[in-house]
Amino acid sequence: MAVVLDAFISGLVGTLKDMAKEKVDLLLGVPGEIQKLQRSLRNIHSVLRDAEKRRIEDEDVNDWLMELKDVMYDADDLLDECRMEAEKWTPRESDPKPSTLCGFPICACFREIKFRHAVGVKIKDLNGRLEEISARRSKLQLHVSAAEPRVVPRVSRITSPVMESDMVGQRLEEDSKALVEQLTKQDPSKNVVVLAIVGIGGIGKTTFAQKVFNDGKIKASFRTTIWVCVSQEFSETDLLGNIIEGAGGKYNREQSRSLLEPLVEGLLRGNKFLLVLDDVWDARIWDDLLRNPLQGGAAGSRVLVTTRNAGIARQMKAAHVHEMKLLPPEDGWSLLCKKATMNAVEERDAQDLKDTGMKIVEKCGGLPLAIKTIGGVLCTRGLNRNAWEEVLRSAAWSRTGLPEGVHGALYLSYQDLPSHLKQCFLYCALFKEDYMFHGPEIVRLWIAEGFVEARGDVSLEETGEQYYIELHHRCLLQSLQPFSLDYHNYSKMHDLLRSLSHFLSRDDSLCISDVQNEWRSGAASMKLRRLSIVATETTDIQHIVSLTKQHESVRTLLVEIARGHVKDIDDYLKNFVRLRVLHLTYTKIENLPHYIGSLIHLRYLNVSCSDITELPESICNLTNLQFLILRGCDQLRHIPQGMARLFNLRVLDCTYTRLESLPCGIGRLKHLNELGGFVMNMANGTCPLEELGSLDELRYLSIYNLERACMEAEPGRDTSVLKGKQKLKNLHLHCSSTPTSDGHTEEQIEIIEKVLDVALHPPSSVVSLSLHNFFGLRYPSWMASASISSLLPNIRRLELIDCDHWPQLPPLGKLPSLEFLKIGGARAVTTIGPEFFGCEAAAASGHERERNSKHPSSSSSSSPPLMLFPRLRQLRLADMINMQVWDWVAEGFAMGRLNKLVLKNCPKLKSLPEGLIRQATCLNTLYLTDVCALKSIKGFPSVKELKLSGESDLEIVADLPALEVLYLGLFGSRNNRLPEWLAQQSFTTFQRLDVSGTTQQLVRCLQNGADWPIVKHFPIFSIEDLRGNYINYNKHSCTFDTNLVDDDAVFAAVAAAEEEEKRRRHQ
Repeated sequence: MAVVLDAFISGLVGTLKDMAKEKVDLLLGVPGEIQKLQRSLRNIHSVLRDAEKRRIEDEDVNDWLMELKDVMYDADDLLDECRMEAEKWTPRESDPKPSTLCGFPICACFREIKFRHAVGVKIKDLNGRLEEISARRSKLQLHVSAAEPRVVPRVSRITSPVMESDMVGQRLEEDSKALVEQLTKQDPSKNVVVLAIVGIGGIGKTTFAQKVFNDGKIKASFRTTIWVCVSQEFSETDLLGNIIEGAGGKYNREQSRSLLEPLVEGLLRGNKFLLVLDDVWDARIWDDLLRNPLQGGAAGSRVLVTTRNAGIARQMKAAHVHEMKLLPPEDGWSLLCKKATMNAVEERDAQDLKDTGMKIVEKCGGLPLAIKTIGGVLCTRGLNRNAWEEVLRSAAWSRTGLPEGVHGALYLSYQDLPSHLKQCFLYCALFKEDYMFHGPEIVRLWIAEGFVEARGDVSLEETGEQYYIELHHRCLLQSLQPFSLDYHNYSKMHDLLRSLSHFLSRDDSLCISDVQNEWRSGAASMKLRRLSIVATETTDIQHIVSLTKQHESVRTLLVEIARGHVKDIDDYLKNFVRLRVLHLTYTKIENLPHYIGSLIHLRYLNVSCSDITELPESICNLTNLQFLILRGCDQLRHIPQGMARLFNLRVLDCTYTRLESLPCGIGRLKHLNELGGFVMNMANGTCPLEELGSLDELRYLSIYNLERACMEAEPGRDTSVLKGKQKLKNLHLHCSSTPTSDGHTEEQIEIIEKVLDVALHPPSSVVSLSLHNFFGLRYPSWMASASISSLLPNIRRLELIDCDHWPQLPPLGKLPSLEFLKIGGARAVTTIGPEFFGCEAAAASGHERERNSKHPSSSSSSSPPLMLFPRLRQLRLADMINMQVWDWVAEGFAMGRLNKLVLKNCPKLKSLPEGLIRQATCLNTLYLTDVCALKSIKGFPSVKELKLSGESDLEIVADLPALEVLYLGLFGSRNNRLPEWLAQQSFTTFQRLDVSGTTQQLVRCLQNGADWPIVKHFPIFSIEDLRGNYINYNKHSCTFDTNLVDDDAVFAAVAAAEEEEKRRRHQ
């Protein structure tokens, strides 16, 4: 992999330059050897670009690169050992000297004669091997190439939060509408019908299917819509589990197929569903696995398949096949423009380059994936004709020897990457097809492998984040959220790009999911550097272990276990002495072997969601360790006392463990930027809150058991532990769950209030903040301040959960960036008033309040209305069991961007505020559960989706002109009939009514039932009870379907229930 060599050599030459300056070769007794090593590396470096271009078609060049790579890995390990030796002899308090080895004085690592001798011998050996390699350079006729140009990403593109749709052209719009019609038309002969989208790889099948899936008519026509990626390497249990989750159910990762199939059948029985199976490679998935559990679906249910193979569509007996076509030239140009430009102005200016652009589109052959990736290349060039023509002339277009189906445009896109991004792209080959990449997770792995370059004061995580986003903008990763690009969102790699990365890294990286298919001939003799094991229920783990354990050169070992059948790794890991990355998640491992402390190169250790009960003390010897992830290890109660020796640690994640404390010394881990699960404990030897004060690099912090914190500050001493932490973005604060304040003394309450007021005053940089189970009698002073907008200017997400003793809510309306607000609990609050909006004036009279909400500007003619909650998009209020009144603000304009409101278990709330109805004009989703006292919902002009469930005294639901879908959950209803207000509806845009209710309610909706006159007017109606009985009715197609049999016992039970209801009403 020449790209890794390019990155390696650049770093090594710089280090060797420092060593030569300090005359280290004389100290080692090998005069001239370091300068010689420098010269050899420089000479070889100059031909690497040519070697990389030729390695695909020339096996001799590829072998030459493999030998060179072995030398470079050995050199890297040697420098790593020198750095660790320097750390051993350098006091942690000392500042790095001008001449350093990774921040440590160079000469410090050569104090011991034995070590000096060993290093000198290894340097001479490296030179000897390099001489042989260099001698073959001329025989291979490798040419000197200019240094790789440094591409500076165009910042506005890289930091953009929005991604546009990739759909272009009128033809695709018309085709998508036609397929929607096919999916929604009635076929009385069958319950479940299969349809297919067929086309070559990269033609846009998934993008097209996503557009259809998200169509409003689809959402209105199907009660349940599920999207599942299948791919070549699928697990039956994972596939069934994903369907269960998509249908709103839950499953255990260790459940077998025989247990999961009935769950699928039960969830979808009588349910009109659309299931998309994306990227199907084997028709047996239908006949052997899915057909039977899906047959119970209601009439009109559909399965939409995307596949490259038209034969699969035929074998699955698809009733309709849509064949994807290549983009016509004009549509291809439109797509290229979208990807090659950053904004509408540039897109317009790009028309001057249309002649060259059309030639590029022609070379892409109308293939959307090729056009998008080339657009990503052009975007880095700007609107420069010479640069565009240089891309057009690139020899990479005609590169031969690539995997089947991989267009030359994809290789060109890879070749255009700077070396640091090439490494990151190739690393993705280690993950299974359709793997969902999480930004922070993959960036940690890149850092641990040394792929992320240090850039001044910018943290490695921030630099890695830019790498991740740039790969998106180059269309080498795809966001799973179609219209957003956020570092914390998930993404995946197109399978053709994965094939390319897999091919280019084939000499040192291997992903095993099925030993018979994936263990390549000759793999046993190759020098593996990176190994990924994806274990399914059919994988023979022990066989894999026996085949791979001898690969001592492995630097990354990723193990993903489908059903937790790895328990003992003692004998396996000891051979991997060069490990940088060890990822063992969802395993049954209970203990890590003691010798793990001898894996001195280890940077990354992840044992999340395993059965680990303790960590060996030897883990504290891993001074290179940067990431220790213990998340979800719910059997873990203690970690070693020597953790403070892990001074390179960047992430310590102990969230969702049973740790009772963290050891002293955490404050010495100066590089920590993420600390999850910091547990307070006042016992001796545990880490106090004050230690957090020295961790200035923190970006993420969660603290638990805050009630154990104490404030014993010296007079005049600043006790704020978060002060100055301007890199902190995420802050999560938890007290232990306590239902009442009876267990807390006045002193404890005073202390916890002081801890929040002073010690944990958030810095202005915080973006996400949550506070759980706080038992203070008031909210923190920084939340009560009139200047809250300047104290917390960047808060986008805020959660206040079970803060049950605050008599009123804090003034959050002036937070300028707040987008998501969740308040759960707050049991002492009886009224939401103007103080919630940040207004100090008392609530206006009802008449004045309504007048101002309709005409906000009338209250102040001299100034514009005050904007409150200016960016709030989602508001969730839950378990506010004593809230009776929700008043609106008397002045100003509030919640103008709110699009979703959820109220849950607010049983005493009597009405929704008039101001909400008048001012929340973007509100399109309204969910109400157990809002028992509410009498009416009316006047919301833009609500499209309304969900009502639980106990309710609703009498009026009216004046909702945009309503399309209404969900009713009537299981907790006190009577067995549909609400009377349904009979009074005349929704002009209404499309469907879905009801989850009792058998009695279902029987009343039969065609001869008491409620049939109500439901027969709805365009689409469905009702289901807990037994799986259902009715599905479509007014337009005049279809009525039910599985309710003429069972005397059922109807007798219904009659008895109705008699009981009458008796209850008369009492």
